[in-house]
Amino acid sequence: MKILALGDFHGTFPEKLKGKIAKEKFDVVIGVGDYTGISEWRPYIMKQLRLALKGIQLTPKEYFGKERFRDLLKKDYAAGKKVLNEMNKLKKPTFIVFGNGDWYKYPFDKKIESERKSYEQFVKKLKHLKNINYNKAKFQKINFVGFGGYMDIDAYFDRKKWKEDGIERHEARVNRRTKSRKHFFNILKKTKGEKIFVFHYPPKGAFDIIRDKKDNPMNGKSTGISFFTEAIKRYKPRLVLCGHMHEYQGLKYLHGSPIINPGDAEEGKAAIITLEENKEVKVKFIK
Repeated sequence: MKILALGDFHGTFPEKLKGKIAKEKFDVVIGVGDYTGISEWRPYIMKQLRLALKGIQLTPKEYFGKERFRDLLKKDYAAGKKVLNEMNKLKKPTFIVFGNGDWYKYPFDKKIESERKSYEQFVKKLKHLKNINYNKAKFQKINFVGFGGYMDIDAYFDRKKWKEDGIERHEARVNRRTKSRKHFFNILKKTKGEKIFVFHYPPKGAFDIIRDKKDNPMNGKSTGISFFTEAIKRYKPRLVLCGHMHEYQGLKYLHGSPIINPGDAEEGKAAIITLEENKEVKVKFIK
C-alpha cells in the first residue's frame, strides 16, 4: 500500500505541491488536519497565549473588532473548503481528521462555544473524502483510526507554568482530557486487526517540542498528547501519522512504531509512505 500523507495547509494548497503529487503513485490519501486556519489568526493566537499565562482571556472579536472578525471567518471558511475540494480532485480514497484550526464539531466540552459552523456536512458531499475524526475506517484490511481536532496539550497541565490559569479552567482541561482519552480507547478496544493511527497533534515523545523563538511563549514546551503515546505503547500500530508542528518533517520511532510528520503542506511538503508486506515502512518526503 502506498499512502499520500499531507496536512497543515492553512488555507493554501500550493500549485507546486500539486504538480509534485501528480507525478507520484499512491493508493490512498490521508489528511492530518488544518485545511484552514489562515495566517491572519496567528498574531491573535500568540497574544492570547501570552495573556493566558497571566490568567487573562481575550476573545478574537475583542482583538479584531466585530466586522474584521466576521470577514476573517468568511475568508477562513472559504479557504478550507477550497483545500478540501482540491484534495477531492486527487480522486483517491481519502481519510481525513480535522485540526485545531478547522471548522468541526467538538464533542468533549459543551461550554466551548464557536461562531463557526462545521465542515462535516460539506465533506459528506465530496465523493472521495471520508471524515474519520473521532472515528475509524478500513482500507485494504487495515484500520485507520482517526483522532484530530483541538487537544489540551500536556504543557497546559503544568500547574507551575499555568498557575494563574484558574482552578475552573484547569478542571475543564482535565475533564476534556478524560473524556477524549476514554473515547479514543473505546474505539481501539472495538477495533480488531492492524491499525494506523491518524492524529493532528503529535504523541508525546515525537515531533512534539515547539521550536519557535520568534513570538511563541510556548517555545521549548511539548504539544504532545500523552494518551496517544500510551495507546501506541499498548496497541503497537503499524504506522502513526500526525501534523500540527510546522517545524518538523520526518520519521521517528516510538515504542517500536513509526511516527511520521509529513510536513507543512502550506510550504509544499508531504510524504509518500510505502507499507511493505514484511512490515517495513519506506518514506519519500516531498519538500
